[in-house]
Amino acid sequence: MHRISYLMPAILVLIIVTGCRNKKENVPISYSKTVPSCSDTIYVSVDGLWHCTDETALKFPHGQLDPMLLISGSSQGSTTIRGCFLWNGLFYDEWHLADYSYDDSTNALILNDEDGSVYSGIVNWNYEHIYGMFQGDDPGDPRDSLEFVREKTWKPEDLFYARKPSSDGSISYIYQQPELAVDGLTTGSVFEFTNDTTAFYKLITGIIRQKYGRMESLLILKDRKLIVEEYFYNHDRSTLHNIRSDTKSVVSILLGIALDLHPEANIDQSMFDFFPEYDSLKRPDNQAISLKHLLTMHSGLIEPEYIQEDDYDNKLLYYLGMPTECGPGTRFRYCNECSNILGGVIHSLTGKQADKFAKDVLFDPLGIKTYYWETENGVPHCHSDLHMLSRDEIKIGLLVLNQGKWNGNQIVSEKWISESTKAHVKETKYFDYGYHWWHRSNKNVPWWRDTEDLINTELEKIIALGYGGQYIFIIRDLNMVIVTTAFDADGRRARSKVAMVVDEIEPMFRK
Repeated sequence: MHRISYLMPAILVLIIVTGCRNKKENVPISYSKTVPSCSDTIYVSVDGLWHCTDETALKFPHGQLDPMLLISGSSQGSTTIRGCFLWNGLFYDEWHLADYSYDDSTNALILNDEDGSVYSGIVNWNYEHIYGMFQGDDPGDPRDSLEFVREKTWKPEDLFYARKPSSDGSISYIYQQPELAVDGLTTGSVFEFTNDTTAFYKLITGIIRQKYGRMESLLILKDRKLIVEEYFYNHDRSTLHNIRSDTKSVVSILLGIALDLHPEANIDQSMFDFFPEYDSLKRPDNQAISLKHLLTMHSGLIEPEYIQEDDYDNKLLYYLGMPTECGPGTRFRYCNECSNILGGVIHSLTGKQADKFAKDVLFDPLGIKTYYWETENGVPHCHSDLHMLSRDEIKIGLLVLNQGKWNGNQIVSEKWISESTKAHVKETKYFDYGYHWWHRSNKNVPWWRDTEDLINTELEKIIALGYGGQYIFIIRDLNMVIVTTAFDADGRRARSKVAMVVDEIEPMFRK
């Protein structure tokens, strides 16, 4: 576990180590890897959640990374050790361990991770502190102090268990219809729309087993009724989620509303038409970049390695002055700065920053009251960092499903919704892209399975896609909206939610 490996994506690994006691048959629902260890036994006295000390945490200019350990044994003879990292006090990623050893006579604890690094620690006499050193896989790496103390705030189910297991390690699930709340959503039972109870329970069990990553919520709306509302890892309907790049899709809606209010403007105009005060930044290679180029990620802009964005108090000045790698409209290149420039366009058209404009024309009309949008010098990040409730994300999807209408009121024009959510350009063979909305259909490749002998029959989807597994799926053929929130630093596991929707959810509701 090199110090740099703290920040690398990791795949969840649960190590079930069978000691000299009888093998435990009922283990918490999760992926597992068994490592025999008949000579080493960790006793209950070491059991618990351990948090690294502040003095030995890994510190960076913008935050702190804290390793944590969960050690849990049972009278049936198995012991589980798991690790994870917190970033600035929030779950960041799993720490994937390979094996361990513990000597109860010396209280020596050895952890080996899958990167080949080793942690050697000593548990003190009263089992309240672990003193130790960390060594990378390269013998030349320095040895760094890493100490743990008993964690007093977090609970194991906050970090390691999708649902809290019972004393014997088992987890039971019983479906409950979502509760009616004063938020404008109606609810119903999932079994009004599907008779396949086996498939439904298999879906939820798979989520609890982390088949589709570390999901924090799953919501399904069918025929304008919220029929599934499940939360995991101690999250609930009051939990705000950073929806990451789903923010871009919200900005697309806001731009559509702004253009509806200003019909003299259109997406084929140069971005500089909206910023005459920055005409000095025009160059032959950037003055032809249109709003459409920004919306479809075909701007040609590229962030140079030798310029530090933080050096600019005026970020718009930085974004507009970025160099290009190719001409606008030449090829797809995902670029956060495109979204931030569009935020500037919204401000230019309306006189309001995107967050204030959103409150007036989108959030208030939809009854979205609890949210947080990160800003810098009063300017919201338009590429990411809008924090919302899962039930309010469902409303965003429902607005799109309803062609821009909410309770009979046209919030954004049907023309904009139709145009912005259709496929305009190809990202890869796996996804197409609209105006800050992703798109999939049976023309795209299901990368998670062998497609040579299979016909892809998946339904067309409009998708807001955010880092870590934040998704809003709109499936018009099923009159359905699906929301997932998650924290999967590994991109493959984050995008496994697409496979879940295609292979598990769609078939349940097809007639």
